Formats: sequence, structure tokens, C-alpha cells
Amino acid sequence: MRISRELALIILKYLLDNPSFYFPFHIMCQGYASQKEEDKDFVEIIPIDDFENLLDNTQYNTFELWENLQNLHLETLQLMSKGFIEKIVGASIENQIQARAKEWRVRWKEELWESTNIEEFGQNEYFGGKAEGFEEALEIVQNTMESTR
Repeated sequence: MRISRELALIILKYLLDNPSFYFPFHIMCQGYASQKEEDKDFVEIIPIDDFENLLDNTQYNTFELWENLQNLHLETLQLMSKGFIEKIVGASIENQIQARAKEWRVRWKEELWESTNIEEFGQNEYFGGKAEGFEEALEIVQNTMESTR
């Protein structure tokens, strides 16, 4: 899985600061071990050996995570399970919020926006406010889910 340089550095720093944490992926960098332009093989990055050099040398920008599932610790399994459950539940939450936003949006009537009947106007504003609230919540959920993908 391709990751950004920034994310690779964040992961490496975390692994340096938490040496007992088992990360079930190898962090790979393209062309890291070779000074030859034509050598574009991926090389595993070892946090303790390579972090400082990667911080100082911005020419390395192509990073990937490669699975390393040989030693799945209980904490790793719990984190992986949590990620899958969040994906499943997140999609369900997204669907529920989207349905509510549509329900309220259908009730809102544009032609009542300038109504002189205060009750009609107020009720319409309430419907519009509810729709906007659910639409904003949906946007937050979608942005959060997108940032974790």
C-alpha cells in the first residue's frame, strides 16, 4: 500500500519511540539503498538505522507498506479487528446519516423561504436546519473515513 513520506516518517518516529510495539508491516522506500538512478528497488526501512537519514534527505519520497503478518500479537489482532469493525460500522453510520438528511431535505420547501405565515416559515426553517445538520454530520463522517483509508 502506497503511503506518503509524511506518514512514513510519523510511523517510523512512533516505532522508534515505542520499540515494543509490533507493527505488522514493513516500511519500504524505493531506491533508498542505491545511489544509482536506474535502481528503483524497494528497500525495507529500519527505524533505528534509517529515520534520521530520511529526515535529512528529502529525495526519498516513494514509500509503501508491505505486510508482515508472521507474528500477530494480541494487541495487533485487536487493532486490526477494531479497524475492520470501524469500517463496517462507519459505513452503517454514514448510510443512516445520509437517510436522515434526505428525509429532512424532502420536508424543506424552497417556496416557503419567504412565507409571511410565521408558523409555516418557522417549521420550514426547522426542517432546513435539521437537513443541514445531518448533511454537515455526513460530511464530517465522510472526511474522517476518507482520511483513514
